Amino acid sequence: MGIEMESSLTVILPTLNEEQTIGLVIDEIRSLPVHCGILVVDSSTDDTSDIATKKGVRVIRAFPLGKGHAMRIGFGEVATPYIIMMDSDFTYPAIYILPILKKLMGGYDAVVTYRKWKVSGSMTFTNAFGNKVLSKLASRLYGIEVRDVCSGMWGLSKEALDKFTLKSSEFTLEAELFSNMAEYKLGQEPIVYRCRPYGSKAKLKVWDGFKIGWFLIKKKWKQ
Repeated sequence: MGIEMESSLTVILPTLNEEQTIGLVIDEIRSLPVHCGILVVDSSTDDTSDIATKKGVRVIRAFPLGKGHAMRIGFGEVATPYIIMMDSDFTYPAIYILPILKKLMGGYDAVVTYRKWKVSGSMTFTNAFGNKVLSKLASRLYGIEVRDVCSGMWGLSKEALDKFTLKSSEFTLEAELFSNMAEYKLGQEPIVYRCRPYGSKAKLKVWDGFKIGWFLIKKKWKQ
């Protein structure tokens, strides 16, 4: 039996050259005991959009490139009460959609996953250390403890999301989502973080970490 209000959820998948994994992610979502809409917001130059279309999934092409830009387009296309955003590289198991949705339906305005258990080789030491530093910085600046401010899997209520101020065009999107949470109820969900299939690598680099940190500081100054 599916979760109650099973037609009230949309899963948004931002994609950038994910032709090797997008089919796996879609199939895994569809294997869950919950019916939901799936929206792919694609900035790829490979066959990602064709694969998603053949799976019967709605695809929106988003240009210029940039995750934040793509997700702002995607958010504007969704009318369901609940939204889950998750990366499309198969590192975030779709099974966690279920506890995230449960929290949202229970009254949380947003739910961010934190990568508590990491499969060996899923994250470099540099990325893990940088994420820990950024999460501590975000917690200190905003007075809200967050364990994984760079997590690529978030659940959001449409009601709260519509009141957020989002201007990010790139990988500062997750930090900007967190910066909007001062007046809202934030839940956190521990997850297993998997390795990327086929030897693909993380897209975030050291310089991106510095940009995220500086974004958090500037955003706080302007509040």
